Formats: sequence, C-alpha cells, structure tokens
Amino acid sequence: MAKNTAFFRFNVRPWVFWPPFILLILSVFSSIFFPDVFIDFIRNIQQNILTNFSLGFSWVSFAMTLLTIAVFFSPLGKYKIGGESAIPRLNRISWFAIVLCTTIAVGILFWGSAEPLSHFLFPPDFKGFESNSDQAKSFALGALYFHWGFTPYAIYAVPALVFALMYYSGKSRFSLGIMLRPMIGNTPHRFWETGLDMFSLFALVTGMAAALGAGILSLSGGFLAFFPELNPTFLTGLITLGILVTFIISASTGIEKGIKNLSLFNLGFFFLIAFLFVILGEKGRIFDSILTGFSQYFSNFTDLSLQLSGAGNSWTYDWSTFNFAMWMAWAPMTALFLGKIAVGRTVREFLLVNWFFPALFCLIWMGIFGGTTLDYASTNPELYKDLFLNSGPESIIYKVFEDMGYFKIFAQLFILGIFISYVTAADSSTDALASISMKKQDGDPFRSDTNLKVIWGVLIGFLSWVMITYSGIDGVRILSVIGGLPALFFLLLVSVSLLMILISPSKYLNNQ
Repeated sequence: MAKNTAFFRFNVRPWVFWPPFILLILSVFSSIFFPDVFIDFIRNIQQNILTNFSLGFSWVSFAMTLLTIAVFFSPLGKYKIGGESAIPRLNRISWFAIVLCTTIAVGILFWGSAEPLSHFLFPPDFKGFESNSDQAKSFALGALYFHWGFTPYAIYAVPALVFALMYYSGKSRFSLGIMLRPMIGNTPHRFWETGLDMFSLFALVTGMAAALGAGILSLSGGFLAFFPELNPTFLTGLITLGILVTFIISASTGIEKGIKNLSLFNLGFFFLIAFLFVILGEKGRIFDSILTGFSQYFSNFTDLSLQLSGAGNSWTYDWSTFNFAMWMAWAPMTALFLGKIAVGRTVREFLLVNWFFPALFCLIWMGIFGGTTLDYASTNPELYKDLFLNSGPESIIYKVFEDMGYFKIFAQLFILGIFISYVTAADSSTDALASISMKKQDGDPFRSDTNLKVIWGVLIGFLSWVMITYSGIDGVRILSVIGGLPALFFLLLVSVSLLMILISPSKYLNNQ
C-alpha cells in the first residue's frame, strides 16, 4: 500500500502530466486495434487544418521572421537575459552545439536528400516547370532552403526569447503562460497556464515520436543495406532500445554534462561528414549548388512566404504548410529549453546563436547534400523516382553514397550520426517535458527530474516503435501537425508580446 501511495505522490503537475500521457496511450492502442479508422480520422482533421489555415501558418511565420530581424537591430539587442549581473552557464561553442542539435534532430540528415528530390521529380503546378528539368532542379534547392532556413528558426527564436526574458526577469514558474505576461498581466488564471502546458506537452511528444520514427526508418534502411537478412521488425525494436538506453545514460547526467558533451560530439560529426562529402564529391558542383540555393531562396522568399502564387495548391499544403505546422507544434515546448540555457547572454547574442547561425549552418548543409542528390538524380531520374516511390525517402541518401563510390564509409558515418542526433535531441526535449510537468522546482533551472525524463523518453520510444510496426509513422506525424493549430494562435500572441517588449522594454523587464 505504501508503494502505491508513493507512486501517486510522484513529483508531477497532475493536470499537465496525466491527460497527455493517457491520451498518447489511447492513441497507441487505437492505432493497433483500429489502424484504418484511426489514421483516416486524424488525416481528415489534418487536411482540414492544412486547407483552412494554410495562409495563417505562412503569414505568421513570415511576420515572426520580420520581427526577429527588427529585434536583432533594435536597442533591445543590448539587454542581457537575467540582468547585468547574470553569468552564462555555457560557453559559446557548447551553447551553439546544444541549440543546433536540439532543433534539427534527424531532420537535416533525413530530408537533406529526400526533399529536394521530391521537388525535382514533382515540381509544383503553379510554377509551370517540367519534371526533371533544370528549372525544377534550381527551384528544388530554393524550396529546400526556404523550409530549412531563417523562417523556421524564427519560429523557434521568438518564443524562446520571450520565455528567456520573462522567466529570468520575474523568476516565475517554469510555464508557457509567462510568455503572454506582457499581454495578460502577471497573474493569469491558473487554468489557462495549465491547459497551455498540457497541450504543448502533448504536441511535442507526438512530434518527437514522429522524428524518432523517421530516424528509426533511416537507421533500419542503413543496417538492412549492410545486413539484408535481418528481420525488419526485430531490427526496429533493437534500434529503438539502443537509442533509449543511450538516452537514459545521458539523461541522468544533466545539461552541463550529458547534453553538452553529446551536442559537441554531434556538432563535430556534422562538420566531419560535410567536409568529407565536399572533399570526396564534386567540389565545383557542390559550391554551385550552394550559390544556386541561396539565389533561388531569396528570389522566391516573398512568393513562398506569402503564398502569392501557390495559395490553395496541394504542393503548398504538403510542404510549406505541413513543415511550418510541424515547426510550430514543436516551438512552444522547445522554447522552454532554449530560453532557460540562454541566461547571461544579450538578446543579440541569443538571436545569433538561436536564429542566424543555425539557419546558416542548415542552408549550407542542405546545399551540400541536396545539391549532390540532384546532380546524381539528373543523370538517371527514372531510377531515383522508382527508388523514391517504392523504397521510401529514407533510401535516397544511401543511393547517393553508392553513386559517389564511398557507400561503406558514408553509410556507417550516417548511421552513427542519426543515432547520436536523436539521442541528443531527445535528451534536451525531454528535459523541457520534465521541467514543465514537475510540481516542485529545486531553484536551479538547469536541473530537472531525471525520472520524468526517462518516463517521457521511454513513452516516446514505445510510441514510435508501435506506430512503425502496426500502422506506420503517419499517425504520429499527423497528430503532431494537429498540434500546430493551437500553436499557431499561441505563437501569434507570443509575437505580440515580443513586439510590446520591443516597444517598451523597461516596462516588462524588471531587472534590466
């Protein structure tokens, strides 16, 4: 009896922790026992969101990008998060490594080749390009840059900055609600804050499960390329278990050890594989691809941002709206982690490390891998199209390695990179999940409940594996996009809060 009592005294905020926890478990069982009904139901909800709120996702994202630029060049940029006496807890390299690895997870590894190939093979109707044409190839790079550049990082940077400023200014509860304090005052209704934390927690868990699912599929594709006799179901379970064991070890050591060291290793790995790709690949073509990507990115930026020619088009729904909805679903919860590790830094430093440099890194990375993929696909588009449609997007990068003539070395590095990338992202994201679902804080924002981190990590791993095994990863991915709708309205309000702080910083930042 004593054990049960102790369990129910677990250090959680009940209305934040239990509803999403139970809902996620119900989603898993629904996907197992009623896969077709479950997927159809949530896919219909997703399609309605993409159709009816597509312009909202694009315009709010564009506005957040402009707001980020305005803050960067404003007098607010000189303010130090936490006050003039605040001291940074991380050096700049460690800070950048953690931010980069928290935000991209396996995204740039998985989509760096698959997304531009899709745009090349199936260009949008509103552009009027022929499939596999030079025009489609150039546009594919520009669209890739648009979806992984300054706009998505502004979606993260705005709420993260507002949280950092408000949390360290007033020493408030670790909650999403404090981001709206400039608008609603310092004493918002507890029901509002709890509901906001609860839903954002659900959205991030499903988003992480979708990202882990993509990572598991990529890892499985790599291992099966080396060992085709392996059982795919057993292999995905083994990969999931390996990620969870590594994550639990890292989670127990905290931000300033486990997350920092993993992120630094991951950053070094990213630079290594990109360097090898350039050295062993067609250097001239790669640099041309990077320049073409930037050129197409800026020439198409306003059109794609405001949907001047692509409104109502299926390509816009499937790519731009879908991507921004996913980023927005992740943004509120991820902002908590990015905000709390920024203490002691100026606002301008914060935007450099959380917005400009990560976006620039992603753009160069996408130019290297996306450009190389398109070069090989241009010589044999039908083969790549068949591979994309029949073997899945996760198979494309391994085909590129094969065409380069360095399959073994790159495939091994890639498998290691995906593994470490997700462990790093899971560690930092579950830190935010644990922090927001904890009832009692110990006074140090860099410390969260390890038990809660492990519980969330195991649930996410189990959810990903079950979805892959029984109904595919689509269910989890669609659930996370559904979480983007309330996030859209929340981020709009957070942007207004930042605008208010920008206009009158002394009014809202008590310690400045």
